[in-house]
Amino acid sequence: KKANAGPTIKDALSIMRKDKKIALVGAVQALFEGAMYIFVLQWAPALASVVDGPVPFGKVFSCFMACCLLGSTTFGLLSAAKVPVEATSAGFLATGAASLAAAVAGFQQQSLGLLVAAFFLFEGCVGMYFPSIGTMRSKYLPDSHRSVLMNVFGVPLNLIVCSVFLNQNR
Repeated sequence: KKANAGPTIKDALSIMRKDKKIALVGAVQALFEGAMYIFVLQWAPALASVVDGPVPFGKVFSCFMACCLLGSTTFGLLSAAKVPVEATSAGFLATGAASLAAAVAGFQQQSLGLLVAAFFLFEGCVGMYFPSIGTMRSKYLPDSHRSVLMNVFGVPLNLIVCSVFLNQNR
């Protein structure tokens, strides 16, 4: 007797081809989390390069966590006001991209104020991301295939992060 091991990667890819919304959820996850993981590993060196003297990393990190909390609270308020998760997501994804572009400008101009403001804004977007992606997963990913789909989404995420770090001059 052959045991059923559950859905396969082939099944997940087939479902993604049939429903583009599933593929879009995966793209959002891979791209946003890729940016987030790169940010996690680069914010400290970026700040250190524009600050004369010691950087209060603990205080900065605690401010990041406060911004993340504000983002998740904002998501809750928007959800309670019946704003569709897709609209909320489009807003914070665009804001997140703009904040990272501003962070690059702040780094290039050696502007501490711009860099920190951009980082705080991005962390607010991170706070909105987690409840948003959870809502979209439950809405668009079928329960029967959710775990294998999540693993498939992790492949491009890991490729993005690894390729960025393997191509850095360190």
